[in-house]
Amino acid sequence: MSGVVTREQLVVQLAAQILALDESAPRAVALTGMSCAGKTTLAAEVAAVVDGAGRPVVPVAYDDFHHPRERRYRLGRTSAEGYLDDSFDPDSLSRLVLDPVAAGGPSVVPAAYDLAGDVPVDRAPVPVAAGSVVLVEGSFLLVPALAGRWDLSVFVVADAERVLERAVVRDADLGTPAEVREMYLRRYLAAESMHQERDDPWSHADVVVDLTDPAAPRLLS
Repeated sequence: MSGVVTREQLVVQLAAQILALDESAPRAVALTGMSCAGKTTLAAEVAAVVDGAGRPVVPVAYDDFHHPRERRYRLGRTSAEGYLDDSFDPDSLSRLVLDPVAAGGPSVVPAAYDLAGDVPVDRAPVPVAAGSVVLVEGSFLLVPALAGRWDLSVFVVADAERVLERAVVRDADLGTPAEVREMYLRRYLAAESMHQERDDPWSHADVVVDLTDPAAPRLLS
């Protein structure tokens, strides 16, 4: 299936692809894309269907694997390069989540850092049964350090102007609408452009979805 689909068709198709993964061991699935593209909501919808079909889902947010503020902003608060290379901690995600999944381990640790408090956290391990799906949602999950770690990867994109419209509403705590737009243009959208040019997530993703219109998604691959 490709082209414009209904939201229900998209969720069912993604859930079906996850359910088709071998159940002899835990499987790691990435649902990635830039901020305000719609990936978090989609991940929750897909997880509900997979779990409802009897396959346990362990949700993990890459937002819980950040570097400390000092590193995140060492190139400046609006630096696109700083957001792409210094914000997230792929080593911790690998060590606490992806390595245990690949080894068929009995558990994963779903968080390493409290972004709001800017402090490390010591979370209890979460059990992972043999047939479980560890669904990781977040930006930049197809950078070179992580691109080869997934049993299935979904890349979510959206038009820049629609992302900006959503950001003004969702991230109003960052400032006025004009300030939020400026931050997104200089840091987040610019970092996504760098990521796509440098890391080519399109070629690493198993599925690419355009959520410019969340009610009428477009399957691009």
